[in-house]
Amino acid sequence: MNLFLYAGLACLAIAGLLSGVFITTDYQQRDYFFTEPKDDRVSREKVSIWFLLAGFVFLAVAGMVYLFR
Repeated sequence: MNLFLYAGLACLAIAGLLSGVFITTDYQQRDYFFTEPKDDRVSREKVSIWFLLAGFVFLAVAGMVYLFR
């Protein structure tokens, strides 16, 4: 169970880093958005979504293991 929990939290943290959730101010977000090419942004968002979905799956599995143990 702990492995699924830690994997889920790690995937969510990676998805947050890739999507720019932890950038603090609107100026930093705007600068980050406009300094990267559109192709890089699209691929980064795609990878971020896959990490987010994987994180949710791992956390769901950890929850089911916890409930049915």
